[in-house]
Amino acid sequence: MPGIRWHLPRSRRSKCGCRGLERRSHCATARVAAAHKNPSLPKFPLLHGMLRANGETLEGPRPSDWFDVFVDERGDLVIALLDAHSSAESPQSFLAGLMHKAKAELQRRAPLHSVVSELEMQLAIHPGAELGLVILRISQQDAKVELLNAGMPTVVNTSPGGRLDFYPAQSSAVGRRVGEVHPYELIPLRWGGTWFVTSDGMVNGSLSDDGIAALCGKLDLANRGVQLAQASSEDLYDAFQTALSAARFLRDDATAIVVAADAGARFRSGIV
Repeated sequence: MPGIRWHLPRSRRSKCGCRGLERRSHCATARVAAAHKNPSLPKFPLLHGMLRANGETLEGPRPSDWFDVFVDERGDLVIALLDAHSSAESPQSFLAGLMHKAKAELQRRAPLHSVVSELEMQLAIHPGAELGLVILRISQQDAKVELLNAGMPTVVNTSPGGRLDFYPAQSSAVGRRVGEVHPYELIPLRWGGTWFVTSDGMVNGSLSDDGIAALCGKLDLANRGVQLAQASSEDLYDAFQTALSAARFLRDDATAIVVAADAGARFRSGIV
């Protein structure tokens, strides 16, 4: 089975290594119970071909983030991060339902606009709900990346030389404006680069490039991308925790996902 991943915060982990809510970052399903039911599902860090993926959620007072990393039916690596704002009585169930719908579409390689349409239909029955959304679909076969960023912090891609390329949101959060178009970008896959995706909790709610650039600097992402993508759950959590401001307002969850296109693994494999 392709590797997948659901996530949640360290403070809620049980002794088995899962978190009490639904280990949004290390149990490949929803919260603790589901993790126990699926003990064979893979855990982070995830290796797929020459790609390394890792992620973690630092818990806020109210669950707001949900992410999944999996391989679709064509063999592309897919990263989906949801950051929901709603008055749902059960935010965990609400998020789980949204991700279930999104993943079903992405698994069968639906166009990204179809994924958004499915989410809009789900949000329509929850007045006032809106959803920050990032989708990365990375094809090693075609050496390309599809990126959709709707109402989320700037997505970053590092270059082997240390340059940071910024991909800010191209639209507002899904559900905020009726009929809004949510465009996506097509980007070459650069070997030796690292993709960095966050929810707004990692940058104190800011969507500016300055905030995400400062966070990348604290993490030394340009030089440590592969290392972070291969780190243990505990080491990655500690790295994110250390990089966050001590005065961070814990309004909601803080999630970050690192995906490294390991140039070393590519050359060792004989691919040029």
